[in-house]
Amino acid sequence: MTNANKKLILLFILVGIFTGLMIINIPVISGYAQFLARQYTETNPETEIIQISSNLDRQEVKTVNKSVNSAVRILSRNPLGLVAGSTGTLFEHDDEYYVVTVAHGMVGDCSTTIVWTGQKNLTPCRDIIAIDREADYAILRIDKPLDVEAVRLREVIPGERQWPKLLSLQNKIFYTGFPNSIGPLTISGRIIGFSQNDYIFIHSYAWSGSSGSGVFSVDGKFIGIVIAVDVGQTVYGVDVLEDMVVVLPANLILWDAITGGQ
Repeated sequence: MTNANKKLILLFILVGIFTGLMIINIPVISGYAQFLARQYTETNPETEIIQISSNLDRQEVKTVNKSVNSAVRILSRNPLGLVAGSTGTLFEHDDEYYVVTVAHGMVGDCSTTIVWTGQKNLTPCRDIIAIDREADYAILRIDKPLDVEAVRLREVIPGERQWPKLLSLQNKIFYTGFPNSIGPLTISGRIIGFSQNDYIFIHSYAWSGSSGSGVFSVDGKFIGIVIAVDVGQTVYGVDVLEDMVVVLPANLILWDAITGGQ
C-alpha cells in the first residue's frame, strides 16, 4: 500500500470513527437543539466525578480536574442532515470564551454547530475564528457557558523553552473526551514518539467522538489535541491501532487568532 493510499484510508477512518456521524434530518436549528438535548439526556447521561484516585499526586489531581472541567462536546450538522460529535477544550482570554477542537468534526457552519457545556446546557457557536483543514484544528468563539470551567490561555500554553521537557518520551499525559457519545471520560497515556511532520504519538486509547480532546501534561500544560488513531497494514488488511493516538501539538495551532499576536 502506498503512503498516499494509507493516508486516504486513515482520513476515511477518522471521519467515520472519530466524528460519530448520525443520519438525522432536522429542518431548523431550534428544533435541532431541542432534539439533541432530548437525545443526549435520555441516552447518554453524563458521568459524575465523585473522587479522583489517591494513587495520583497533588499536581496530577489538579491536572485531571482541569482536563475534566474544561472538556466540552461539539455537535455540528451539515446541509444533508449529518451530525458529527467531537470534543473540545474551553479557553478564556480577556473575558472572551473559545473552544479548540478538530476541523474534521466541523461538518457544518457556525449556525448549525452547538457546544454542549454540561448537564442540559447548550451554547451556540458565535463564530469560527480559525479553521485549518490540513493541520486539523478549529477555534470557535462562544458566549460564557455554564457548568464548565475554562482554562486561562496564558497559563496553559507552553512557552518555546518548555517544549523539549514537555515532549520527553514516556511523559505521562491526560485527556478528557466523549468517546462513543459517553462522558466525559478521562484517559491517561504516555508520549511514545513523533512523526516527521511533528505530530505526537501517545500510547493511550481513542474512539469515535474523542477527536478534539485536549491533551494535558502532568503539570497542566496544554500540549495538543487528539486528532486520530494510527492505521497499520497486515497480511489480513488494514488494522486500526486504537491504542496509538495521534496528537496535533499546540504549537501548530494559530493562537494569534485569539490573542491578536499579543
